[in-house]
Formats: sequence, C-alpha cells, structure tokens
Amino acid sequence: MRFALLATMLCACIVLFGCALISKSPTNWSKNIALDALGSDRKFNDDNIYTEGETGPITGGGRDMEAQREADNYTEAVLTWKRPQTIQQVIVKAKVGELEFFEIQYQDESEEWITIKKVSDNLRPAYKFTMREPIMITKFRLKVPRRWESRRVTGQKRSQRSETGAPTTAEHRKIQEIELYYALPTPETDTAPTQ
Repeated sequence: MRFALLATMLCACIVLFGCALISKSPTNWSKNIALDALGSDRKFNDDNIYTEGETGPITGGGRDMEAQREADNYTEAVLTWKRPQTIQQVIVKAKVGELEFFEIQYQDESEEWITIKKVSDNLRPAYKFTMREPIMITKFRLKVPRRWESRRVTGQKRSQRSETGAPTTAEHRKIQEIELYYALPTPETDTAPTQ
C-alpha cells in the first residue's frame, strides 16, 4: 500500500515538473551577428562549414613585460564591429581537441580585455555558453594558449599537446566557426477583448 502511494506521488511530481518545463517559452535567438564582423582571419564565418580559420598572434598590446608575456603564451581570434553589438550567447565550433582550453573575452571602453568565461577540458565539436544578461561590445576575442597539458580522450595520462620552445605555426589553433547571438524580445500577447 505504501509503495503504491509513493509511486503515485512520484509520478505526480514528475508530471508537474514536466509541465512546468514545457510551459517555459523557448528563447528566440537573433541571427548570427558574427557574420557582420571583421575577423582577424578572413576565413572565419564565411558560411562554409568545411573552412577553418586560424587564431593568430596577439597584436596591438602594450610594450610592457605583461603584454609581451601574453603575446608569447597565447594566440587570439578577434571579431570587430564599427557599432556596438549586443551578445548573450557564444558558440565556438572546432574539431575535437583543437580548442581544449580558451577564454571568451570582450573589450570594454578602456580597451581592456574582460574575460566572460574560461573554458578548460573542452572536448566537444561545438562549445555553447549563454550569459544571464546580454552585454554590449565592439570587440570579441577568443584567447587560446599556444600549448597546454591535454588529457587524452581514451582516459590515459595527460600529455603535452605541443612542443616547447619557440612558437610555431602549429600552435595557431584552427576554428571552424564563431557564432554570436542575442535573445530577441518575446512578443507580448494582447489580452484585451476584441470588439
């Protein structure tokens, strides 16, 4: 008797929870605004899923030691717009293991790079990150380390993904596509009676 009552209560909870999830309206996303950006690599966002853009060396930084250290240890993929753009969702597509570690950043008014998200151990072909609140930007960047300690997909011990020493072209990471979206406002339903 207790088991039947417990099973009935569990089923009722599952149904109510499912109804609550279904009643939430899905978010309607904008078009990919990264298509309108100027990229550091012209192959980014060219509507060809077989094309791969490459991260490039970090340029335009200061001449201090910190900027030099960043340029030595990281590469970047930068998207720029002439007018401020609103973003809320970032999708980065790359071959599995190509972008295992990276940072999602934007440039603020004082031209400092602000990190939105640090990603580690990413082994998915498409990484998706949605922010709670949208932000206004004119520059977007993926900051990717030149080398990192990688874990193998087979679960073996960690190994070095690239050789130490002077930077090589192999340390520039290939990215298939960067997609940026913002949530569109939901249309208000008119509840006034019609005459």
